[in-house]
Amino acid sequence: MTPGTPPRARHLPPGLAWRQADVFSRLPLGGNGLAVFADARGLDAALMQALTRELRQFESIFLTPGERPGAWRARMFTVDEELDFAGHPVLGAACVLHEARDMARGAAPAEAATWTLALNAREVTVATRRAGSWYEAEMDQGAPLFGPPLDGDTARALLRAQGLDESDLAPGLPARMVSTGLPYLLVPLRRGLERARPASADFAALLAAVGAHFCYPLDIAAREGRSFDNHGLLEDPATGSAAGPAGAYLVRHGLARPGQELTIRQGRFVHRPSEIRVCVQGPARAPERVLVAGDVVMAARGAFD
Repeated sequence: MTPGTPPRARHLPPGLAWRQADVFSRLPLGGNGLAVFADARGLDAALMQALTRELRQFESIFLTPGERPGAWRARMFTVDEELDFAGHPVLGAACVLHEARDMARGAAPAEAATWTLALNAREVTVATRRAGSWYEAEMDQGAPLFGPPLDGDTARALLRAQGLDESDLAPGLPARMVSTGLPYLLVPLRRGLERARPASADFAALLAAVGAHFCYPLDIAAREGRSFDNHGLLEDPATGSAAGPAGAYLVRHGLARPGQELTIRQGRFVHRPSEIRVCVQGPARAPERVLVAGDVVMAARGAFD
């Protein structure tokens, strides 16, 4: 910007409201924080991005009403970019919609609901219900897509780029891309999760070369994962779009049974413990459906001037 040039004007609708939800936790200030804008009509992508940077949540989600009851258009942003798919914003947004519906209708707290969110590339169905002081939400992420196992040289380069080496890998298990909407490189570990952190300027390019957008190192025995932005600057407390692929990986490689509910843990290193429930359905060699569920608690509300 040229010195003395004023910033481009931002025109906010008067009283633009947002709801803060903590996803994958029953207690406020745990799980993964999320800003939900339940009425984003009139906001363009640049303003959505600016609002996300203002609030500094890992992601924000912006909703506009669809053409049928229970259907909504949803756009999701990190502080860096818009995402076509993400897990915790979808679950959190559905619970915010559930809360608003119950407040408007006076519905019984135990009444369940189903929501359809139209994302940039697909529609996602989410089931929600009130459970005491929190909500429970479950989404169908569809069938997982598996990339080929990484060859030795490629795997070693990606391990070095995040402070790991071959001795940290779980024996007999390959690193490979798995996606249920957002492609992750699954890195199966027997140790070293506390050291796993992107530390290479070309980390995003290394991931792109194997068809992945982000990386998810997973301690196989503990079923605990970590997720960062590709600069290694910001750690995600809970990643629903990675937990689905992690569950599919465990089933595909015989470490869990189809139909079994798995718990993927995350967030320990940022003091926001999170639990993500995953159920993979269909044959182990060709899973047909990945369900990702978690608890959601409301934490705050606010409005922009």
